[in-house]
Amino acid sequence: MSLIERVTRATVCLHLAPHGLHGVLRRAGRPFPDSAFHLPILNPGASWEVALAGLRGWLEQHNEKKLPLAVSLASRWCAMLMVPWSGALLDRASAQRFLHSQFAAVYGDGARAWRLAADDAPYGKPRLACGIDAALLQGVQDAAAAHGRRCLSIEPVVGPAWRSLAPAKPAAFALVEAGRLLLATSSGGRIAALHSQSCGGAWGDELDRAWRRWNLRAPQLDAIEHVALLDLSGEPQAALPARFQPVAVASAAHLMREAAWA
Repeated sequence: MSLIERVTRATVCLHLAPHGLHGVLRRAGRPFPDSAFHLPILNPGASWEVALAGLRGWLEQHNEKKLPLAVSLASRWCAMLMVPWSGALLDRASAQRFLHSQFAAVYGDGARAWRLAADDAPYGKPRLACGIDAALLQGVQDAAAAHGRRCLSIEPVVGPAWRSLAPAKPAAFALVEAGRLLLATSSGGRIAALHSQSCGGAWGDELDRAWRRWNLRAPQLDAIEHVALLDLSGEPQAALPARFQPVAVASAAHLMREAAWA
């Protein structure tokens, strides 16, 4: 691809969550003015099948241009795990067997039906791995293909969230979504450890309690004074502990970067 093509091409960045589809058009590395949208999805059970139907409906109604898609998925549909280093990770087939054994040990045999992937951490270092229901991934790919669109990426929202924060080199960050919160620390420009759990609407207090509970298992967190906070919950809190420092973001879809297309 030529430099001109890379600069001028555009993509539709989407974030699929239980109760809504957020999107924005990005061109030349920037959100296109007035292109952002939000499609509410009635989904009391937070089912990915219902949310996927909402995505299909949006694609059917906006089928004029065949722009490629970059998709992030809500954390509740993405199981995250730090896996220890193993030589099995050097081969694709053995890596899948190793990852399935790691996820099954934590999440049970249901993990056998997930599509698993790990990042490319340096040799000998633990890797951040993600498991997503294979039917969900296939459903997103099929929905795009049915309308002549190409999926450039499908990933958990923690990926674009971290890439958006990484230039500031935070020692830790928190990502809050409706019903879910995730805490993570970083080292060497990568996510080094994480904790994920459910949360309620009054997530401000729960966020602080979650950090303190995690601190009991990982005393090194004592050295971290500030935690960058990305709030995608749609339920802003009146007051937050001083440790957590909000980072402004228009929507989850705005976190997607063209660098993630590869």
